[in-house]
Amino acid sequence: MLGTFKDGRGTFYSPDQLDGKPIRCRFIFSNLTAGPASEEQAFSSDGGKTWEVNWINTATAAKATPAPQR
Repeated sequence: MLGTFKDGRGTFYSPDQLDGKPIRCRFIFSNLTAGPASEEQAFSSDGGKTWEVNWINTATAAKATPAPQR
């Protein structure tokens, strides 16, 4: 994957294949500092003119819990 992070958002691209045909993959990482963080994957079969989002992941950090005293 090649790409950059800018203003709390990362956009990365990579070539791949789907059913033996070349496609482009796009990965977007957002809300990395403000949370909840989001990660999105999309495929393009027309060289990046249009994108089909096929996966979204959202993560929220849990508050740390102190270890029990022994």
